[in-house]
Amino acid sequence: MNALLIGCGSKWGLGVLQYLLDTGWRVYSMSSSNSVEHENLHQLDIDWNTLDQTQIQKYLSSLPNLDFVFFNQNGSALSYGNFDQQLALIDTWKLEKNWAQQYFVSVILPYHIIKTVRLHKQTVVAWMLSTYIYKHSNIDHADYIGNKYQNYLMMKNFSRTHDACYCGINPMELQTNATKTQQFVETVLGMDKQQLNGNVIYLNGKVDNNFEMF
Repeated sequence: MNALLIGCGSKWGLGVLQYLLDTGWRVYSMSSSNSVEHENLHQLDIDWNTLDQTQIQKYLSSLPNLDFVFFNQNGSALSYGNFDQQLALIDTWKLEKNWAQQYFVSVILPYHIIKTVRLHKQTVVAWMLSTYIYKHSNIDHADYIGNKYQNYLMMKNFSRTHDACYCGINPMELQTNATKTQQFVETVLGMDKQQLNGNVIYLNGKVDNNFEMF
């Protein structure tokens, strides 16, 4: 079984990577962190701040048929202070350039990957989403929330093609420990594909119906 993990070089994502390796998967990883060595791990070291399509095309084209794809990368350039602070013009340009790069990493990159790699009808493609999409108690990082919402919309649109099984993950119950990591992997890969496709789920497989308001 082959998995492609994006942004799983530390914390929760690293636990997912390690669990897949421990259970016999061949793992292909795109990350800025490389703390694991394993004969079944094929890592592409990247710099999120300069990453573009040309740097990953050869790697993506060489991948075998994939059974699991997990988008766990996050990026944000805007903070609450950016809206009221006075910046020099050159600093505004730098901010906007970083903002565009974070949008590429968070939104365009997953689209490009799905359009490039080889999937099949049983492949599970999962996005780590956020409850900030429908709970706006904290809007300090407006681009992060917007990117996650667009990830959700991309997932819904891809789910209609039926080339694979596309889903979202509600991260509220996630904890960085082996039990939760195992539960996450076994839940998302063990669910009925027709039930999972196009939905956002909790760790226990229950659908987060809050997303149905969109």
